[in-house]
Amino acid sequence: MVEFKGLAGVFYAMSEWIMRFSGVNLLWFLLSLPFFILFVTVEMSSTAGLFFFGSAGWLFAALLFFPATAAVFSITRDWIVEEDYSSIVKKYFAHLKTDYKENAKMGAVFALVWLVWYYGYFYFFTQQNSVALIFLVIGIALFIYTANFLSISAHYRMNAAAKMKNAFFLSAGRPLMGLYIAAVSAVLIWLSTTQLLWLFPLLTCSMTAFLSFSAFYRTTQKITEKAVSDDAA
Repeated sequence: MVEFKGLAGVFYAMSEWIMRFSGVNLLWFLLSLPFFILFVTVEMSSTAGLFFFGSAGWLFAALLFFPATAAVFSITRDWIVEEDYSSIVKKYFAHLKTDYKENAKMGAVFALVWLVWYYGYFYFFTQQNSVALIFLVIGIALFIYTANFLSISAHYRMNAAAKMKNAFFLSAGRPLMGLYIAAVSAVLIWLSTTQLLWLFPLLTCSMTAFLSFSAFYRTTQKITEKAVSDDAA
C-alpha cells in the first residue's frame, strides 16, 4: 500500500474519513427513509392525519429509525475506541442485526416519548402559547438524554433499565457535555434542513453520532481516571 506524506497524506486521510461518514450516513438514511417520508407527505390538519402520522411514525421510528441510528453510534464507537476501520457496510449491518431486537424495543419507548413531545410542542407553537418554550427546553433535554443513551448502548453491555438510569445521571451530572452535544447537533440539523440539504443524507447523523460519542467517551474516561486516582489516594 502506498503511504502518502505531507499535504497529500492530509488530503488522503480527509477523503477516507469523508467516505466513512458519508457511507454510514447513507445507509442510515436509506433505512430510515419511510420515517422521513411521513413528514413531507402526511397532512396533519385533520384528526385522521394526526392519527395516521402518530401510528405510522411510532412504528417506523421503532422498527427502522431507532435501530438504524443505534447502529451508527456503534460503528462510530468502533472508530473511536478500537480504531476499527474495516468494511463499513459489513460492520454496519452486523451491528444492526446483533442489537436489532433490543434497539427496536427501546425504540418503541423512545418513539412514544418523542411523539408525545412532538404533538405537545407544535400544538402550543401553533397556538402561539409561551408553553411552547417550555416544551422546547424539554426537547433539548430529551435529545441530550437520547444521545447519551445511544452512546451508552454502543459502549457498554447492560440491561435497558441500567442504560436508562446511567443516561439520566450522565445527562444531569454533566450539563456542559450535554450543551455541547445539543449545540453541535443543532448546527448540523439546521444546516442540513435549511441551507445545505445534501448534508442530511450524507453527513448529518454520522457526524452527530461521532461528535456525541466522542464527548461521551472523553467524559467517561475522565470519570474513570478520577475514580482510580481517588481509590489510589
